[in-house]
Amino acid sequence: MCDASIDGFIQLIARYRPDFPEIIQGASVAQIDAFAELVYQVSALTLPLDYYNFLLKMGVSVPGFFVDTSRPGWGERIPWCAFVEDASPDIESLFEYYSYQLEESESPPSQCLAVGVFGMDFEEVFLECYEGIAGRVFTQVSDSKVFWAESWVGHLYKRGFRYIISNHMHIQAYNPITCQAASQLAELARTYGLEVMWFSDAFDFCAASQDWEILLYISKYATSPWFYLAGKKQSRSWIWERLTSPAVDDFWQFIKRSDAFGKI
Repeated sequence: MCDASIDGFIQLIARYRPDFPEIIQGASVAQIDAFAELVYQVSALTLPLDYYNFLLKMGVSVPGFFVDTSRPGWGERIPWCAFVEDASPDIESLFEYYSYQLEESESPPSQCLAVGVFGMDFEEVFLECYEGIAGRVFTQVSDSKVFWAESWVGHLYKRGFRYIISNHMHIQAYNPITCQAASQLAELARTYGLEVMWFSDAFDFCAASQDWEILLYISKYATSPWFYLAGKKQSRSWIWERLTSPAVDDFWQFIKRSDAFGKI
């Protein structure tokens, strides 16, 4: 498993798309410094190091990184990037947004940095910032915060996890489930032997087998969960080879009872 950093995220995606490090484009130090100065003028915030590194590596473009929306529950297709749904995470859009904020004497919510702007479904996406440390990622719906992740790097990894499932794995089962069923499924996954990923949090549950041939993702874990179970493409043997214990059988029987097994 790659480490919890921007470079680690890039390495993770490169396992499935080897050209990823070459096709992404980062912002220049001069661009980032100018943006950081503008942010400070508007909100008196310092860019968190993790977010600074993100801009340095991927602040201009991330071609081809999107979530496949041919299945229910994923949201709208994004032209080039799925980091912040349909909002724009590139530094030029962010600079335009903050320039407007400065001209109009406005600002994002207190202690929050805008990391995605000009979206249709989510007009703005924010990152909490406290003394230069990145906090939770969220958007606002009717003046209420809707949280997406506990940290910026964790948010990227969860997006990467979804990207791998939808673009490089075979989705064997998916379905909406109750919160109680989501909790049961997560516990069965642990018993089955799936490893809970470090970026799994109160908002989304992410687990994988040690060889990353099985991935389990439960979105909106505590509110309106959907689960996706995926396996390595070109092979279905991972399903049956692992039915060797009561714990494993319990896991698969739960999936089958959800009416999701074999939908794809």
